[in-house]
This record gives sequence, structure tokens and C-alpha cells, in this order.
Amino acid sequence: MKRLWLVRLGRHGENEDAALEQGLLVMNNAQDMSQAKTREAILEIIETMMPEAKPRRQALLAGSTHNFVNVVEVGDVVVSPFKSSATLGIGEVTGPYRRLEDGRAARPVRWFRTEVPRGSFQQDLLFSFGAVLTDCEIKRNDALNRVLAVAKDGKDPGDGMAPAPRGPLQLTEDAGEDDASENFDLEEIARDQIVRRISSIFAGHDFTRLIDAILIAQGYVTHVSPPGPDAGIDIVAGRGSLGFEPPRLVVQVKSGDIVADHPTLQSLIGAVHDAQADQGLLVSWSGFKPTVRRRINELFFRVRLWDREEILDAFFAVYDRLPEHIRAELPLRRTWTLVPQDEEEG
Repeated sequence: MKRLWLVRLGRHGENEDAALEQGLLVMNNAQDMSQAKTREAILEIIETMMPEAKPRRQALLAGSTHNFVNVVEVGDVVVSPFKSSATLGIGEVTGPYRRLEDGRAARPVRWFRTEVPRGSFQQDLLFSFGAVLTDCEIKRNDALNRVLAVAKDGKDPGDGMAPAPRGPLQLTEDAGEDDASENFDLEEIARDQIVRRISSIFAGHDFTRLIDAILIAQGYVTHVSPPGPDAGIDIVAGRGSLGFEPPRLVVQVKSGDIVADHPTLQSLIGAVHDAQADQGLLVSWSGFKPTVRRRINELFFRVRLWDREEILDAFFAVYDRLPEHIRAELPLRRTWTLVPQDEEEG
């Protein structure tokens, strides 16, 4: 019977290229686990490898590694968050554990879909995807069938039950322990809730108005193109009392499920030249195609890309300076919480 696993690709997304370009799920673990067939055997290796780590952190890493190496079976379904695009990948494990030349653990994967917007899933599954463990099974609320439905037609059908409770959910590690893990990335879960609210309130041209408000709060004088054809220019922005001072920006905004592609980027570059602006800003709520992201360094001094994560960061940074009607639609409060010292680094 197939099972569903959340497999993370590094704390900073450092294993995403291997996943997308080579079809490999990779864990940052430089020890040979081929002869470690139990969680206890893996724990012994980790205790030797990381003697300075606290016992709970060692135990969590042993559970995730045991799942990845020994428990996940060929044909199981995986969901992997991509930090570089704020999207998710859905795939199928196609082979057993093997050790790469650099020592890291790897499992081959065939992707059904990548660049799946997080908004494709209902909040209860997004909560489950907020587990901080590198590899854990997701069982709740008919999760497997719902993920397969999203892979097929892009829509989460839900589980037919009442809305999930607001309190913390529990995910079973299935690593030989009776107690469930309660380790969640609370920041990611909160951001997902804010994302869903923004998606539902600021659609189409209203999303452009939100970006405009952020730029004004950052100190720009702006002009927004009216709805309709805009020749690649949604917003123009500049510094100074009249907006004449540099940097002078041309902004192109893509809302909803549109993933910005290379022709969109080229259109923006042309608009920057035609408007005699200094730089361009390409804003895309659902992220960018790989052909766009590959040009980030090349265009660093000419174009900036804002995907969902950059938009949220900019939004939070100026929240107190946004117009009252926007803050009324999106009422937020800052909450500080201590990061657990034994949180896994995956």
C-alpha cells in the first residue's frame, strides 16, 4: 500500500537542484547507512557523527534517516517543498537508498508535478507540510488521495470532514516510537495562512494595488497603469518628491496561478529600456520558471525578482506604514517564539 512522505530538500533548499535536474531526493548525511537496517543502528552512527548534539535532536535525525533509508518504499508518494520558488513538488520514489560520491544519502524520484502552488492545498494539509522533520509520513485526513488529486488536476478535494482544529496537529514519525512528533515550522504555517488570505482578497488588479502600496511604503512615488493592456508596465516608481530621482523602476506584476516565464522577463527588460528607467522589478505571486531563475545573477544589477516569499518579506517590513484599509483586510500581529535548539537541520 502506498504511503505519503514529506521529504525536505535542505534547510536552505541546497538539494533542490539535485531533485529537479537529476531526479534525486538527497539528505545532508555523509555517513554510509547501507548496513544500518534499524533505527537503533542509525542512532548509533549519528551519536558518533554528532556527539555534541542533544539526545532529542539525535533521536529526531535518526528517525528521519531511518525513514528515508529503510522505511520509504519504491512506489511511495513524496511531497517536497521548494524554497527557491515557494512551491511544492509531488512525485514517486523509484528506487532504493544509495550513497552518492560525496557521501550523501539519496533516493531516485519521478516527479508527477513540480511548481505546485501551496494554495492548491487546504489549510489542514499545509499544516502537515509544516513539519520540520526532513522525512516523515503524512497520514491525516486522507492526505495521500488528496495529494494525488492535486497532482492530477491541481485541486485539493478535501477529506469531506469538518474544518481542521486550530490547535497543533500531530504527525507520526513511524520510526519505532509510540509518541508522535509535534515539531512544526510555525513561521511557515503562519505564512501559509497569510498567503491564503492574500490570494482570496487581492486578485487581479487588486494585487497590483497591493504591490503599489508596498512600494509607496518603501518611499517610492508611483503610478499604476489602469486595468487592461499595459505594454509590460503595471507600475512605474521613482524616488524624490516627484518620483524623478533614481532608482527609477518599471514593475510588472503577475497574480494568481500565473508562473512568470522567460518572455515575460524579456518584455520587462524591453519596457525598462523604452521607459528609460534604471531597473525593473518582476513580481510573480506563483513564482518563476527555471529559465527565469537561471538569469538572476546575470541580471542582478538590472532586474529584481519578487516571488511569494520576497513579497511577504517586503509586506511584513512595511506593514505598519501600509494604508489602513489594507491593514484592516489583513490584520496581523508580531509574535516572537524561541526556536528549539534540537530542531532538525535537514
